[in-house]
Formats: sequence, C-alpha cells, structure tokens
Amino acid sequence: MPLNKTVLSLLQPIEMTVSPIKPKLKKLFGIRAVIFDVYGTLFTTKSTHSLLLESEPQSDTTIIEALEEADFDVFEHDANLNNLYVEHVKAHYDIRRAEGIAYPEINICDVWQDFLNELFVKGIIDGDLTERSIRRVIMCYECKINPVWPVKRSLEFIRNLQDNNTYAGIIATAQFYTPTIMEILYQNSLETLGFKRSICIWSYEYKHRKPSPVLFNLCQERLQTLGIDPQEVIYVGNDMLADIVPARKVGFKTAFFTGNANSTRLREDVAECVKTKPTIIFNNFDQLASCIFQ
Repeated sequence: MPLNKTVLSLLQPIEMTVSPIKPKLKKLFGIRAVIFDVYGTLFTTKSTHSLLLESEPQSDTTIIEALEEADFDVFEHDANLNNLYVEHVKAHYDIRRAEGIAYPEINICDVWQDFLNELFVKGIIDGDLTERSIRRVIMCYECKINPVWPVKRSLEFIRNLQDNNTYAGIIATAQFYTPTIMEILYQNSLETLGFKRSICIWSYEYKHRKPSPVLFNLCQERLQTLGIDPQEVIYVGNDMLADIVPARKVGFKTAFFTGNANSTRLREDVAECVKTKPTIIFNNFDQLASCIFQ
C-alpha cells in the first residue's frame, strides 16, 4: 500500500476538549510572519508526552504490526521488543547529553537503524533493511503510538496567511516524519501551503529540542535576512515552557493555544512560565485570525 494511504488508514479525527482558560484577544498590527509549533497546536494528539522517552509503554504487538506493515518478516522470539527499543532511544539521548546539550534531540532514523540491526542479528526479523524500509516502519509505528489530526480551521488559517502575504514558519520538536504527515493530512506540500522552508526549524536536524534557544535564535536570524524584525513575528504554541517563554526571549509576540485541554501545558511549577504572559490566548483558529487579519 502506498505510504500516504497507510498513514491515512492509521489516523482519524480526534475529539478535543477546550481548556477552561479564558481567551485573551486583541488586535495585532504589523504581523509579517507567524511561526507555529506542531504537536498540540496545528495537530491535536491523544498523547500527553512531549519527548520520545516519555511515551507510554507499548506492547510488542505495536512494534510487530509496524514491522509487518513495512514488509519485514517477524519470527517467533522471547525478546521484549519494547524494552530493546527503549534502550536504544535512551542510548542515543545519552550520546547527545554527553555532548553537553541541555535540551538534546535525537534522530529517530539512527535509533531504528540500530534497533533493527539488533533484531536482524538476533534472528527476530528478516527483510530488506533500506532507508526506505526504515522510514516506513518508523512512520507506521509513530502513527500507531501517537495518532494526530489537524486542529479544526488550522488549514484555513494557514491559507489566509498566504492570501495576506504573511510568512508561515515552524519551530517544532519533531522528526523527519512530521512534515510528511503534515503534507499527507493537509493534502498539499508545505511550500504550496505557503510555508517558507528557511524558517521551518525541525529539532532533529539540529540536535536540540525546544525550549533550546538554538532553535529560536536560528529562526529569528533567518527572519532578519527576510527583513522581518522580531516584533513583527508571532509564535503560536501550546506549551508555556517549550513555546511561549523562548519565543518571548527572542522578541516574538506569542499566542498560547488552549483549544485542547489534553495538550495545554501551563507549566505552573516553573517560575519563569508563571511570570511570562502570552500576547494573546486563544482556543480556536478563528479567534487567532480575528487578532491578526485586518
């Protein structure tokens, strides 16, 4: 089955419960770029975790199903596949931490390459171990453990940016599959939707995850090359620590999304999050549009 059909077969709309946090809306003038978070903002998700290591424990069945959908043969075994996988994830995070990175990010393709190599050596799987097959099994596994769906009216909002000659960008804790899943669910390439490639910052490409200032500083510098000053930018996210605080530090205006109570993260145990006030608070994309589009 083609990959896009496989992804669509594994995903379906997700009901959202709006957070009780009261919206704070106001007209914003002179916005020339909108930078988005993805998970919990453009995409709603059933998951409450933000890191690969925080994922809920999975049964071996989930891994086996993903392997078989990627055309690997899986043989009888007595290994705990989930434990083996988690060990590889931890090992790759340890490598990043050893490099002195405060908020480390891994490349999930490297993790699965090592994991699948071990399964081959142990005689647990057989098949063609190629970049294509590795990426396919990762996509299948991700869609099973972290199903997502576009937030209502987010696509219309993105299209409105293009119609209003406003740049669209992304700073996301993400892996290679994130833009691919976005394109499948939005049924268009990111470029066609109006996203500017240079200001789409994916964490796996830089070894840092949010709230690392590395990602926000890089985006701010690239916006400057487009002639856009920080005060002309608004960053949209659902996590006070990972999104709103670092965006404010580089001078961006901020929009805190509370449309899904499951993924709204106030981080009230962090003093900096309590002190930082978003420019606006909204729970649906029509509200955000009313603030930005004149």
